[in-house]
Amino acid sequence: MTTNALLLALVLSLGMAACGQKQEPESAAPAETAAPAAAMEASPAVPESPEAVANADGSVDAQGLYASKCASCHGATGEGVADNPKLAGLTRADIESRLKDYRDGKQRGPKTAIMASMAKSLTDEQITSLASYLGE
Repeated sequence: MTTNALLLALVLSLGMAACGQKQEPESAAPAETAAPAAAMEASPAVPESPEAVANADGSVDAQGLYASKCASCHGATGEGVADNPKLAGLTRADIESRLKDYRDGKQRGPKTAIMASMAKSLTDEQITSLASYLGE
């Protein structure tokens, strides 16, 4: 794993951990409080539960799920952001296979740690819905 990937995983982990904690006001210097705030801003929005991204009938809201878990790194239309891979053009089967591999902890490349943390809470139904939403 590269240094950049480790650093990004650390920042995302800290940001996600900080989101679940009640913060008490401190009398710290502004420079000391800036780092945690920056870490929280860098982390993508993640729904608190699978039900947080569901349609009124209980089915998976694939567009909302993609927007909350994927779009910040892969772009609004799957075009890829920065050095994150493009998803547009992949088949449904390929997307589903990759997400299940990440969720199951299989090594798939330099961004496996980040993708595994994003995919670990996905259900089979959510993965299938995301693959249908994105895939060709």
